[in-house]
Amino acid sequence: MRMHISSPFIFFLLFSIAVPASAGMSDSELKGRMIDSYFYTGEGESWQEFKHFKELSAVTDEQLHRVLMEIYREAEDKLQTLTPDTEEWNYNLGLVDGVIRWLPKFKGIPVKDFLLAYATSEEKHRHTRQAAIRSYLRVADAEETKDVLLRFLAGDRRGVDPLSVYEHAAETYDHTPPEDEAKRRAIIAALMVAAAREEGKIGFVEVDRILAMRSDTYRRSHERLAMLEHHSLEPPTKNLYTDADLKAALAESRNYRSHTSVNTNAAMLQAIDFNEERPADDAETWGGKLVIPSQEAMLAPRGVQPEIAEPQVRSGRWRVASLGGLAVVVTAFVLFILHRKAGGK
Repeated sequence: MRMHISSPFIFFLLFSIAVPASAGMSDSELKGRMIDSYFYTGEGESWQEFKHFKELSAVTDEQLHRVLMEIYREAEDKLQTLTPDTEEWNYNLGLVDGVIRWLPKFKGIPVKDFLLAYATSEEKHRHTRQAAIRSYLRVADAEETKDVLLRFLAGDRRGVDPLSVYEHAAETYDHTPPEDEAKRRAIIAALMVAAAREEGKIGFVEVDRILAMRSDTYRRSHERLAMLEHHSLEPPTKNLYTDADLKAALAESRNYRSHTSVNTNAAMLQAIDFNEERPADDAETWGGKLVIPSQEAMLAPRGVQPEIAEPQVRSGRWRVASLGGLAVVVTAFVLFILHRKAGGK
């Protein structure tokens, strides 16, 4: 039987063997080890491996951060001289991306200013800008989170894919501890404003899906129903799920006997400081009771339309009726044969 060994395990094993030689390593040796052993792992794995790397390589946060920024500067300098989309260019872009993804792990070293400056720089590549937004959201407080989401979703979107920002916002929300409700509410509030400003059907359906799974108040709101009605009038898309998701969401929203109300006003949201204590009744306006969706909910089938299910039901009934009719014919034929045999005796 073939055994699958994950890259984190290999990574851990290699560094376990190398531990005695790791203590007190120089910056140049640490840089070599990082580039050789870390920057080729997957995105999700790299995030989990930070702690193992730091412990097994026996280095401080200060040295690790210093070496990371050296890798970043060298890779950025090379990118300016290389032809885009060549193998070497992609390699150096990957180094920059890897550095940006690790920076939020440094608890005592300020990295927010660097990440925000990178995320807002239109000179940087869109892929690494997206990584910077994701990393910034991990370390931002509630008010900073609100501001950056409004900036990229309700302001100037040049060079930034809003669908990716929606995904990063949802991921940040799901990984924010329940006790930090201010940050979770700031994310929901910013996404509700973004939903109201979303011009495209695909983008709206994506942010609507994220919101509806995390705020029942939004899910049942007048504002959501109005937005669903508006986007339902747009021409069909080429996306596999968008139109079916929208139709199912609209049917659900229309069926509610009563509707709640939420705030989608960007100016009012901008005037609020989520780092300050908010009145109890203010929560309902900005999403009400918040929840973290279950794994089953996030993996649930998308785009199920009522009219698709109905023909399948009719088809099933037709098959049952056909089989029943066939059984009657066969039974009658068997009885006829038996009757003839009995009569011939």
